[in-house]
Amino acid sequence: MGRPARVSITMMSGPRDGEIAHFDIAADEHEKEITFGRRENCDISLSYDSQVSRLHARILFDGENFWLEDLGSRNGTFIGEKPVEEKVEILPGTLFKLGRTWMQLDPLLPDETQAVDPVSEDE
Repeated sequence: MGRPARVSITMMSGPRDGEIAHFDIAADEHEKEITFGRRENCDISLSYDSQVSRLHARILFDGENFWLEDLGSRNGTFIGEKPVEEKVEILPGTLFKLGRTWMQLDPLLPDETQAVDPVSEDE
């Protein structure tokens, strides 16, 4: 996979089911952090989920890979049914859970389509 230009987090359960949050990754950005929690200042606020801590977890992009890290939450962070006990690589399409809310990570590559010269009738 090439370097993503954006990452999306899709809500897969709860009152925001189907909602998608997009985050741009600048070409010169070597690290990107997306925070999750009940606090309003988190990148993704899950204030409706009482099982989510104020600052629950984060996803880090290190320029090559995405990592999911629990930030000492009370109820844990999970990939599938497996608890995240230390920073772990998270692959595109992976489902993860914070509290009662399931989400999915999807890095998005830059649009690779480019304008082409029109074909003339002489060709």
